[in-house]
Amino acid sequence: MKRLILATVISFFAMSSNGTVTTTDNPFYNAAEVNHPLFAKGAGGSQCKGLPRVCGQMVSCEQAKQALKCGNTRLDRDKDGVPCESICPGG
Repeated sequence: MKRLILATVISFFAMSSNGTVTTTDNPFYNAAEVNHPLFAKGAGGSQCKGLPRVCGQMVSCEQAKQALKCGNTRLDRDKDGVPCESICPGG
């Protein structure tokens, strides 16, 4: 008799629960769009690939500005919006 009751209860819960798993069931999933060049889709991300990481390797101020736009904030030490001030004096 106990087995019959247990089987009935388990089958009731099995039928009442949603058996499909969706992405909203994942607490680590976030569908928000990330507006950052490193995560850009298509041509935007390709502009960031291969850029030098430090000011000493930059060949122009424009290259330094592009690297800053791509998220390399270490190029702007004083955070005034001008990267690599040795090659981009005053912007």
